[in-house]
Amino acid sequence: MKENLFIYSKSGEIVEVKTKPFIFELAMEGYIVDNSNILSNDALGFINPEIKDTEKVLPNATRTDIILQYDNDMMAVVELKNVSVNDAALTQLDGYLKTLISKKEEDVSQWIGILVGSEVEDAVLRRIETDKTLTAPIFVVELNRYFDNGNWFIFTKWHIPSYWNKNCKDYTKYILNKNAEPLGKGRLVYEVIKDYIANNPGITFDDLQRVFPDSLRTLSTKKVKNHVVALEENVDTEDRYARYFKETLPCADGNVVVSSQWGIGNIKNFIEHARELGYSINEVK
Repeated sequence: MKENLFIYSKSGEIVEVKTKPFIFELAMEGYIVDNSNILSNDALGFINPEIKDTEKVLPNATRTDIILQYDNDMMAVVELKNVSVNDAALTQLDGYLKTLISKKEEDVSQWIGILVGSEVEDAVLRRIETDKTLTAPIFVVELNRYFDNGNWFIFTKWHIPSYWNKNCKDYTKYILNKNAEPLGKGRLVYEVIKDYIANNPGITFDDLQRVFPDSLRTLSTKKVKNHVVALEENVDTEDRYARYFKETLPCADGNVVVSSQWGIGNIKNFIEHARELGYSINEVK
């Protein structure tokens, strides 16, 4: 358990705040669900995390704590421990990542793992640096809670593998039709399709899918599980929020969902296609 913390008060005095750890992992999970920005890290480009699922049961009967998605389309599996993060927890998280990534028809979006606990063992920090058998990059976040005089304090400390270089990732954003707000890859796709539906009232799902075919996402000849657009009623429950935006769009014959799984490997095809449809799209570095 972490020791009490000494901080500066508003009056400039040094005061001792008492450590108040999360007694149960579900309590920690509830806090993160309600305050997901606690897992933001601007320096890494991990911003605006959106909770996609909690307590998700995987095909092998294991269960993840949290799955979230960042603005840069990064997907993260979060494993929580209300005590010190040890090697067993790292192995557990790597197993979740292996199961989730192996389910995908193609590895479009980047997956990472995040271990959250009050402390971390040195063996874990060595392993996230050197273990080349890990399925995806894994980060460790020390999260500790303190209390004093009616006030709660939350402190986080990130442990980042030294090989992780955000400059090798693609964080390009886009301006659509001269709108002011830069959009990430997934959100750009959503807004284009939303606008197309709005400008083609009465369009059916089949017509929409002909305009935005699955070939825009992948050239794979395998059965495609994650479509560019899909009727919400036809999407598997386990894939609904992991692979598609939560907001639905109205077609004449039902509500449509739009894929959120876009990365550097397939966004160029979509942008070229959207431009052919008359959309103005400009990159913002």
